[in-house]
Amino acid sequence: MAWGPGEDAARDWFRATAAALGLELVQDPAANLWAIEAGAGDGPFDAVGSHLDSVADGGAYDGALGVVAGLAAVEAARRAGGAPRPLAVGAMVDEEGPRFGAAIFGSRALTGELDAEEVLARTDPEGCVLRDLAAARGVTAETTRAAPGFLPRIGSWIEVHVEQGRRLVDVPAALGVATSLAARERWRCTLRGESDHAGTAAMAGRRDALVPAARAVLAAHELASAEPGAVATVGRISALPGSTNQVPGEARLSLDVRAPEEAALARVRDGVHAAANAEGIETEWQLETADPGCVFAAELRSALHAAARAEGQAAIDLAAYAGHDAGVLARHLPAAMLFVRNPTGISHNPAESASEEDCLAACAVLARALVRAR
Repeated sequence: MAWGPGEDAARDWFRATAAALGLELVQDPAANLWAIEAGAGDGPFDAVGSHLDSVADGGAYDGALGVVAGLAAVEAARRAGGAPRPLAVGAMVDEEGPRFGAAIFGSRALTGELDAEEVLARTDPEGCVLRDLAAARGVTAETTRAAPGFLPRIGSWIEVHVEQGRRLVDVPAALGVATSLAARERWRCTLRGESDHAGTAAMAGRRDALVPAARAVLAAHELASAEPGAVATVGRISALPGSTNQVPGEARLSLDVRAPEEAALARVRDGVHAAANAEGIETEWQLETADPGCVFAAELRSALHAAARAEGQAAIDLAAYAGHDAGVLARHLPAAMLFVRNPTGISHNPAESASEEDCLAACAVLARALVRAR
């Protein structure tokens, strides 16, 4: 998980590996780590990478594959020579965001899309304040606001990622080049009714906060199912006081909505909000993150396809629905993504996987794309 000992250990591994490869380690003002070719100075570099944090009970590949593949590909490209600019590997901070609802922290800080004071004031379910954990890495509201000053150094960004789905398995193809990322929003909702005795409170007069929360869950499923390409998920729900013989006086839930177009996303989101509000219970919705989606750079996509052909690999175009650092960076600089076949199709789960053969194919394609002609 981000901002904890697991991610700290992974960051230590990244530092040691960068040093062993003769790369210079730089931490930007948002605590993203960069392993940069020696002699690059302060000029722009072409970057590859992903993130090192995960989710609770997550898999081994999401994020980490992109960092490892980036290091392997940069080393191979350096041996081949001919890269138009210095190369770098990025390990981005808190891409997943489950602890503090601050997904894609590192890239949003770099692009100036992060409200530093508001995000750093957030707490996790155990009461830890992000501000305190971030300070241990030298990150403050002031440094976060200064992070966009580092962005001009990133000339381009390519992210290798395990596929989160089965489209490559079904084709079949080892690799996929992302065309776009879907629009998405994450919400937190609190519903406040009135706690009462489960045996003596008449059904007609109850102000049960969990009832409209349940209607919101059903609405999320039904509305997204009716909207082509949309998905909606309530992944977290709780009722307070949390006792068997008490009517819930408060309910809390999360809402994650994604769709190919913002208009479709808005229809699902507004319908879920309306369902939660229908019972006359006090309802408070808080937007955690919003991303309008993106279209990836045509020149980088072409370079990946050309590199795949040169390596004898079949790479198909596909649209993606998960959030990624590449999606945020793509609104500010040329960016692309290369997906690796996942035999199970499952992600954010220990069953997530990729064969060594497919991973090595991705490394070879990425290395060849990095030494593309000027």
